[in-house]
Amino acid sequence: MPWHQQQWQQLQQSLNQGRLSHALLLCGPPGLGKQQFALSFAQSLLCSNPSESGQACGTCQHCHLIQAGNHPDLQWVGPEEGSKSGEIKIESIRALTSSAALTAHSAKYKMIGIQPAHRMTNGAANSLLKTLEEPTSGTIILLLTDQPARLLPTIRSRCQSVLFHPPQRSQALEWLSGKVEHGDPALLLGLANGAPLKALALNDKTLLESRSEMLNQFLALSDQRLDPVKLAGIWQKFDYKLLIEWLIGWVIDIQRLKVSSSSGPALSNPDRAQALQKTADKLNSRAIQSYLKKLYAVRALTDSNINLQLTLERLLIEWQTCSRQGA
Repeated sequence: MPWHQQQWQQLQQSLNQGRLSHALLLCGPPGLGKQQFALSFAQSLLCSNPSESGQACGTCQHCHLIQAGNHPDLQWVGPEEGSKSGEIKIESIRALTSSAALTAHSAKYKMIGIQPAHRMTNGAANSLLKTLEEPTSGTIILLLTDQPARLLPTIRSRCQSVLFHPPQRSQALEWLSGKVEHGDPALLLGLANGAPLKALALNDKTLLESRSEMLNQFLALSDQRLDPVKLAGIWQKFDYKLLIEWLIGWVIDIQRLKVSSSSGPALSNPDRAQALQKTADKLNSRAIQSYLKKLYAVRALTDSNINLQLTLERLLIEWQTCSRQGA
């Protein structure tokens, strides 16, 4: 990805100077292409004929094996398929660390990716920690996460951090140009908090129509025109994580419009600025801020087993309560 140049140069420099860590922590918001970066870097190290900049040749046997998804020296570990908890369990890490103790089969390095790293159970994390404390020469472990704070501090301290940030708006819009079919690239980028791949995933006509309808319903709640319990029953069929992100974006925009002294604060939902402004004018700033904190708390639990219906009911009822407090 064009916005990966700094991270790529960072690792290539470490490699050329012999300072590349046996464990790399790739962290940053979702939608920035961390997995694509990790795969490209792994291919770079396994390739027989990389370029001076470290780019894989794409034609050697190692590259062909990676492209086919069956290179013996590249392994990925994640939650078990169909897992309800979404956790990476200790058995998976034990199998991984047992394999990591072996030398590479056919390449100079053995590359191991763990994603999402923050979903390791405590047992799994401690099992991995033993390997990080006694690294195997030639083995490089890539930990990918958008929530690094949830990793054990002892794991983070043993990794070389590679930080990913949303690219410049102009660069992201240039990349999105020509790829977006059903919406405005600038709007999609705002909805995705500046993450290009996330913006591209929102390039869906049905999804955008759902977002517009649900925002109308959310604003109607503040006017006491809808039943929050019935609405929660409708919403609980939708993608829960995306819904929480949308709710947070709507409320942040309402708060920005409430406190901004400028005529046009930067919004994630600029196409609905007028409707959001009407709601902002009716609400109490402290109540909005308090409600936003509750949304953040719920987002922190999105990987947990929660009662979705009850959680949404509580959030929507609290939004109506917030709306009754006035400006």
